Amino acid sequence: MKFYHIIIILMTSFSSCKKQERHKPIETKQEKIATDLKLDHFNIWTNYPQKAKQKLIELGFTAIPDSLSRIHHGQGTTGRYFYFLNTYLEFIYVYDKEEFTLNNKKNTALDFKERVNFENNGASPFSIALKVKDYKVDKIPFEKIEYHQEWMAENMSIYAAKNSKLNLKEPSVFVVYPEIETDEFETYDDLVKIPEEYKIWRTFFKHPNGAKKVTKITITSSGLNDNTATIKTLNTLQNISVKSGEKHLMEVYFDNKAQGKKFDLRPEIPLIIYL
Repeated sequence: MKFYHIIIILMTSFSSCKKQERHKPIETKQEKIATDLKLDHFNIWTNYPQKAKQKLIELGFTAIPDSLSRIHHGQGTTGRYFYFLNTYLEFIYVYDKEEFTLNNKKNTALDFKERVNFENNGASPFSIALKVKDYKVDKIPFEKIEYHQEWMAENMSIYAAKNSKLNLKEPSVFVVYPEIETDEFETYDDLVKIPEEYKIWRTFFKHPNGAKKVTKITITSSGLNDNTATIKTLNTLQNISVKSGEKHLMEVYFDNKAQGKKFDLRPEIPLIIYL
């Protein structure tokens, strides 16, 4: 998505759009089109967002101010965000329990309530958001659920993998539409593309610890079935790997481990960071 548009959306707190209930399964051919898919951003569900945010700040990461953090109106969730030149990390959590419960009753095919309860039910707390080159819905290579909510643009939807509700041990997967795709910048100099009136946002991409780009994400899932269409798709992407292991874990590599540093945030966060 063009950064100009995403900033306007954030600054207006994603003003309510026309409500539409759309959560019907979409049947598609299981075709491999991995070259058309890539990482957009990644989420970690948490019940302690401020603690998670503070952990990363202590490691030298710059957080998006809470006042500018995106609210998913109608969904009952929001996040604590960390932006990088090619993607972003969101610690997603429930901020309005009533709204969250109502949304889950309306959208029973989605996995939100199961994911937020990961500490009790063993679900993976991780989500991977993908984007599609030359976007067409039928290029998504797995069965999916069309989902529209207030925070999205009118007549636009994201597509959640149907399997994410059925196989909670694997990370949740969904595909964003072009207008909310994450912008990518090659270098800090390219941040000048962000309009001058929003220049404060340029500072959020710069981290005191020197992290610039996410170059690899490895997800370990307990009890993983690696033959599902979603896992096969993720494992064909250049910078994402999903494997089976004893416990759920996400490992995020920055700049090909140029600094040779490792930070293990367990047990508070199932996350290891490599700089």
